[in-house]
Amino acid sequence: MLGILRHLFCFRQRQFIELPETDSFQCDEKRPACSNCSNHLIECGYHITAETPRLQSPKRPELPTERPCPRRHRPHRCATGELKPTFKLSKTQPSQFTQSTGTQCSLSSGLIGTISLSDLQLLHHYTIDTYQTMTSGPDLQNVWQKHLVQWGIELPYILHLVLALSALHLAYEKPDLQDQYIQQADNHFSFGVRSVTSVISELNADSCQKVYMSAVMICFIYFGRGPRPGEYLIFSDSGPAEWLVLMRGVRLIVTSHHAKVFSGILEPGPNDRSRDLTAEMRIKLHEHTVHTEVVQQIVERDISDDEIRGRYLAAIENLFQIMREVYERRSGGCPGVDLMDLLMGWVYRLPEEMIGSLERKEPYSLVILAYWVVLLKYMDSAWFMDGWAEHMLSGISTYLHEDFHQWIEWPLKQVYQT
Repeated sequence: MLGILRHLFCFRQRQFIELPETDSFQCDEKRPACSNCSNHLIECGYHITAETPRLQSPKRPELPTERPCPRRHRPHRCATGELKPTFKLSKTQPSQFTQSTGTQCSLSSGLIGTISLSDLQLLHHYTIDTYQTMTSGPDLQNVWQKHLVQWGIELPYILHLVLALSALHLAYEKPDLQDQYIQQADNHFSFGVRSVTSVISELNADSCQKVYMSAVMICFIYFGRGPRPGEYLIFSDSGPAEWLVLMRGVRLIVTSHHAKVFSGILEPGPNDRSRDLTAEMRIKLHEHTVHTEVVQQIVERDISDDEIRGRYLAAIENLFQIMREVYERRSGGCPGVDLMDLLMGWVYRLPEEMIGSLERKEPYSLVILAYWVVLLKYMDSAWFMDGWAEHMLSGISTYLHEDFHQWIEWPLKQVYQT
């Protein structure tokens, strides 16, 4: 499993976010540790045992020139120049993860790091604002605000991911400073995800919650970076979809340590949500159900292979269940972010054969997915999901044979008129 997990978390090599090349972070051979590693709280292999001098400010890496992309998912250059450290943080107790091979992701007893004023701004924004946008439940908000930040002080790779989320949130809220914040997000993500790969070998009952939440943050960062041309969550223009690789990483962590992951602070609370439907939501659920039943009838009529037909029908049946719960939560006034577990749960449970049919752009599977995307549109109020429903439907429309376009007219109408 280690080899699979290492592959799952090596996202920078897949370039789903336009990040600086590794050479931009080469060791500058400053003694006793290079500036780049020290500034990003990573133990440097060049480190020698000597009195630690004042750390120098790191130079900002420049991003390679890429083709223009729309909105927040285009590559950016930072306009602020170097970050000037304002005060030092030191750690006297080494982490349990310091023995992992590869990039070290915690501070050793002799390593001193710096934190910049811009990073303090990101941390402040996260603790007063961003954490509230990740969930509306008070218990989970406590995890996002309190525990993740505390873990980040102990394990800097978590802090880098926290700061990347905060920077993307600020980029969304302040479009005039978008370039600056996306550059910061990319830099923190680069160091954070690189360090996550080094702790995978030590995944155990004690570390699984921290690694799980890191994987969840990486998924949110992917969403927050915005839709990428040619990538449609479950399928792509070519090869496996990038986000699906992330989802599989989360699934492997949960599968191997399910009981421990969802215990303590992550233990699910009682489901006290009302299961009553408002008049408006009852009408919307009925309409959604009726149109999806038409797709169900088409599959039963046209697919002669029992195995393939059964696979499609199982996905539709599970979609019916998700639809009911989504409209119940909307009746209770739940915000879009609180639909995440339901919608991603449908994808999570798709068998590999169904995912394979989507990757091959088989028409019936694309039509079924379009009716799921209608639910995804209800998550637009979550800043990191803005625009994803339209993006996915554009991909479905592109690859769906024109003979099947009539079967997605209703999803298109719902998504683009909402």
